[in-house]
Amino acid sequence: MKFYLFHRTSYRYPSFVTQSYNELRLHPLTNEWQKCTSSILSILPICKPRSYLDLNGNIVHYFELPEEHQKLVIEVRSVVETAPRVDFQNFPYGVKLSNLAKMEGIPECRDYLQTSAYVEINPTVWRMAVDLQAGSTDVFQIAYQVMEFIYQNFEYSKSTTTVDTHANEVLEMRRGVCQDFAHAAIALCRCLGIPARYVSGYFFDSTRDRSMRGSEASHAWIEVLVSGHGWYGLDPTNNRVVDETYVILGTGRDYRDVAPVTGSYYGPRPSEFDITVKVKKCDD
Repeated sequence: MKFYLFHRTSYRYPSFVTQSYNELRLHPLTNEWQKCTSSILSILPICKPRSYLDLNGNIVHYFELPEEHQKLVIEVRSVVETAPRVDFQNFPYGVKLSNLAKMEGIPECRDYLQTSAYVEINPTVWRMAVDLQAGSTDVFQIAYQVMEFIYQNFEYSKSTTTVDTHANEVLEMRRGVCQDFAHAAIALCRCLGIPARYVSGYFFDSTRDRSMRGSEASHAWIEVLVSGHGWYGLDPTNNRVVDETYVILGTGRDYRDVAPVTGSYYGPRPSEFDITVKVKKCDD
């Protein structure tokens, strides 16, 4: 599939601000299942961004605006081609939890088995995870049950959490948005020894009435490592195994590693803040 992606973040301040420094993780990745054929970044006030790869392999653009300004607009236009990544008739069942004992010693997995900024491994979450496990010893089946549990028992609500809400709070309230559901799912999986990471990106809502939760916005889901099969994406917000309708911007331990826009400046809080996201399927 081929997609056109548009992402605009705009800030307006009540008075002049200065010394603005920002990092962006808005450039789609190129990997085995997706190819970013073009990505154009525009910034107002005009400046020249630079880029680097972070420790998770994400493309990070950064820029500085030392001069006074009252408005900041960041726009990214990208074209991405995706390929089928999941055989829906042959999910990776059969890998036992006992096979994960060695994962802690593998550098690729270690960060995704431990406590991180928004995810804590503790006895309360572990008890919940064991109850969800329900005696199963199959890694993919357990991860799927975690996804299904969150989808069926958590309320999708945009007004109850912030970008700083911790997984512990989400698991207690059972409300939130895609970021919160991803953090909750990661916490439950890690407590059982399943390597789980946070994924930032977009998805194309192919339903006729655009009924999927979180469409036309930045989205978040998780990936779990199934030994011998690689990373599998699960979207607890929509109860879906991630397929070629999803586009990845970045992966990390949790939201802090892949926040689309982060930064600092001298001045008052924004008086206006707006994010616009469009995901369009290209015909050719």
